[in-house]
Amino acid sequence: MKCKILILLIFTFWFGHISGADRKSPHGKNLKIDCTTCHKTDGWQQIKENGYNHNKSGFPLTGQHKMVGCRECHPTLKFEDAKSSCNSCHEDVHESTVDNDCKQCHNTSSWIVNNVRQIHQNKGFPLLGVHAAIDCDQCHSSASARRFDNVRTDCYGCHQRDYNYTSNPNHRQSGFGTDCTQCHKSDSRSWAGAGFDHNFFPLKGGHNIDCQSCHSQGYTNTSSDCYSCHKADYDRTTSPAHASAGFSTDCKTCHNINAWKPATFDHDKLYFPIYSGTHKGEWSNCTDCHTNPANYSQFSCTDCHEHNKADMDKEHRGKRDYVYNSVNCYSCHPRGKAD
Repeated sequence: MKCKILILLIFTFWFGHISGADRKSPHGKNLKIDCTTCHKTDGWQQIKENGYNHNKSGFPLTGQHKMVGCRECHPTLKFEDAKSSCNSCHEDVHESTVDNDCKQCHNTSSWIVNNVRQIHQNKGFPLLGVHAAIDCDQCHSSASARRFDNVRTDCYGCHQRDYNYTSNPNHRQSGFGTDCTQCHKSDSRSWAGAGFDHNFFPLKGGHNIDCQSCHSQGYTNTSSDCYSCHKADYDRTTSPAHASAGFSTDCKTCHNINAWKPATFDHDKLYFPIYSGTHKGEWSNCTDCHTNPANYSQFSCTDCHEHNKADMDKEHRGKRDYVYNSVNCYSCHPRGKAD
């Protein structure tokens, strides 16, 4: 009996010795560091404070990560199970409404967001002007729930109400475009002082006037032709009478953008030299040559004292195709010279 007990004790001791030596590490198969790197000889639970250099793992322990216990990130003690992504440990309180890269907003020292401007800059919507001073939830209506659902980045997406209720001028009735940046600046502190780029038709001189003067019928399809706005001026002008005299409706021929007067008509370049050459100073009024004030396309060369028929017949004796009338005079002497 005593012999059997002794054999049993020896077997139990030997079996326990072998099974303890063959026992697997609780840290998994891939751990290749010596136990004493982390553990003290006093017992397995005694962990060295600065034992393992976590920098070698590719995940340095910085900020708040230095303050937590190993098991908070390694609950299974199998180190290969741990993930390096933030959301493997931290709940996504934003419910996937922002990128999974938490480092865009947070760091290991604090959850407090401190680079909102940079984030918006990277996303293509810089926070400038009044946009830099407002609360997040004015654009992100779900921000109070810590969600940042995508919002439209075009101005009209947020400012449709401003567009609809603007009355000076009335944007909706006038058919204004909904691209607010045509008139307003994103870096401005207010809507006021909007500056529409009117360079396609410079607003200077006599055109520095109230918008409604030209856009009484709306802001779309407004002609840039002078006559379209100044037909009434053209029709009622009497000195000379533009309409009855058949003047061109291209106002720029005589007038400039600054004012209607003084008007300058380049008669010498376009038709006949009356401000230079032999005809300079030989007339007082347009009607001296344009004897029919109702039609300035008609003119007279023969009404001047030196152009009497007897003298002209004598001077042109033997000249081929000579006829005593103003049209023929002009056809042979378009610049007013004798030859």
